[in-house]
Amino acid sequence: MALLGWAGLAFFTYNNPPHLLNQAIALAILGLTLLASFLPATYGWNSRRRRDSDIVGRCARQSTLAALFLTLCTALQMMRALNWANAALLLILFILTEMLLSFQAR
Repeated sequence: MALLGWAGLAFFTYNNPPHLLNQAIALAILGLTLLASFLPATYGWNSRRRRDSDIVGRCARQSTLAALFLTLCTALQMMRALNWANAALLLILFILTEMLLSFQAR
């Protein structure tokens, strides 16, 4: 699924000019492709770390946050607004969000 998403993203960006609508579509494809790419990795990581019943929900949450972080960084880079301070602030916010959501689930 992830390989199909990467191939679709490459095909779309190669065949369409970088207009605003095409950039938004490419970001949507990128977000879904990153989500599909991160799901197996987070499932493998969490299945080795913990043995509980909510492993799928945790994997989906972590994959979604990682995909959203990278998609937002890509969108900021397209607007030429991404710098190290913005990326670090976003990363801290996403880490705190994951910590708060994981503590709430306990």
